[in-house]
Amino acid sequence: MATDPNNCAICDWAASDVIMRNGGTFDGLLIDCPRCGRYELVGVGAMALSFQWPTEMRNALSCAARQGSESQQPIRILATNMEDLARPHMNSRAVDNQERLLRAVAKRAIRPHRAAEFSVKSDFTVIDCYDQDEFAWHCESLEKEGLLTRKGGGGATPLYLTLTALGWKRVQPFPQTGGILGQCFVAMWFADEVRAAYDEGIKPAIIKAGCTPIRIDQKEHNNEIPDEIMAEIRNSQFMVADFTGQRLGVYYEAGFAMGLGRKVIWCCRKDQIDRLHFDTNHKNHIAWQSPEDLQNRLYTRIRATILDTK
Repeated sequence: MATDPNNCAICDWAASDVIMRNGGTFDGLLIDCPRCGRYELVGVGAMALSFQWPTEMRNALSCAARQGSESQQPIRILATNMEDLARPHMNSRAVDNQERLLRAVAKRAIRPHRAAEFSVKSDFTVIDCYDQDEFAWHCESLEKEGLLTRKGGGGATPLYLTLTALGWKRVQPFPQTGGILGQCFVAMWFADEVRAAYDEGIKPAIIKAGCTPIRIDQKEHNNEIPDEIMAEIRNSQFMVADFTGQRLGVYYEAGFAMGLGRKVIWCCRKDQIDRLHFDTNHKNHIAWQSPEDLQNRLYTRIRATILDTK
């Protein structure tokens, strides 16, 4: 339970290191925390419930918030979605956590010979860890496999992780066909009808896989929208295209991505599968029925067709 309303609403980090401000709506609170990253708490109901969250919920939400923040896609916690946000981070497979940790080290290090710096106290939530001992266990396991080396990490000393050559081969298992490693362009209908499909399905699945979702309506830019779309598709390693609503722009963007050699993961709400255009209805679409169904199946598809491809 939070001990002070000025502390982080999720992990109870002391107010002295936490920044709170209006989130842009009259009942939205934007919070920046060293452990949870940036997230938004929306509505009086969510704020009241935050004082009652059990420890398991707090730990999982801390991971969800931090990983969303790391991907520059802060989560919005409502009274109605907190359990859906937390659930994917409650029973993560150890192997998936370690894959994400290797990617996090690579992202921070940038170059193969450099070490990535982590705070033992606040950075264990970049993967689904509930405390620093669990994070240390994953680091030790990867070190024993010869995938990384460790230095520091005692007391207040930063932890420095460096990928070995074998570690870099794990993170980059196949030649790049173009785009930024781990970036995923999302093409879909921008309507309230499918808002939950993105917020609770597509976005958390991509983040859980250790990748960064890019949706053009949520990206700050000063360019013409068509030019920005084309640029971000070129910058992306792969695309998730959801054809619910049968938007012509989604068909065009998926075709453009295929022309660049980018892999496209095809999705559509099950009740609209029979409306797909004949040029694409033969593709192996994820025919989803709920945001949770979409999240689980999309994560599995990303693992099988993007991350695990040799």
